[in-house]
Amino acid sequence: MQLFFQENLLQDSFTLSLEESKHITKSLRLKEGAIVWITDGQGTLAKAVLTSVLNNSCVAKITDRILHNKLTQKQLHLAVAPTKNPNRMEWLVEKAVEIGVSQISFIICDHSERKNVDINRLHRIAVAALKQSQGIWLPKLQTLTFSQLMKESSTIIADKFIACCNEKECATDIAQIQYQQKDAIFLIGPEGDFTPKEILDARTFGFQQISLGEKTLRTETAALFVVCRFA
Repeated sequence: MQLFFQENLLQDSFTLSLEESKHITKSLRLKEGAIVWITDGQGTLAKAVLTSVLNNSCVAKITDRILHNKLTQKQLHLAVAPTKNPNRMEWLVEKAVEIGVSQISFIICDHSERKNVDINRLHRIAVAALKQSQGIWLPKLQTLTFSQLMKESSTIIADKFIACCNEKECATDIAQIQYQQKDAIFLIGPEGDFTPKEILDARTFGFQQISLGEKTLRTETAALFVVCRFA
């Protein structure tokens, strides 16, 4: 099944984006009357027929909608410090979306080497990964400071974990985690790890300190590791 992306699927008939239209005409060479599947990344999977196929503008008409309830799905919020090399974050977003996450927050920590993230570019990568994996849930992407994340997490009912390289004697091995809630938040720090104050603040806000094992993992590897463990 070839899957396309359209942010708004409320209308029965609409014009697909320039990127999707070019893919239909130049790569797939579809014609009027062809059946396509489209998602909005918010749980809707629509079956549609192409009613107009032009080089840079394709019109689709929905013939059937399948709606999925997000409340029945496990929700994983991955909060990770951005790496100095942006390519590593792009790789992480691609793989995390393919496996399945509900939200990715890039947290700016005291030891963060990178203080800014190109969310628009990461959004495009996430959309491409969603279509490739034929998913229907596009994760929310955002950038927050560590303190902002603590404030946001205080209102969320979920299991909360912070992975640390240091102080492993105070941490629970990830294999021994006991989940109490359907949803979870995992914090992955920068290559210099979280500061003692950040760890203390996280524990104050209800985060359990965990260890990912004996090996020291790169930030993006650690993040994908917890995604695979929870998914």
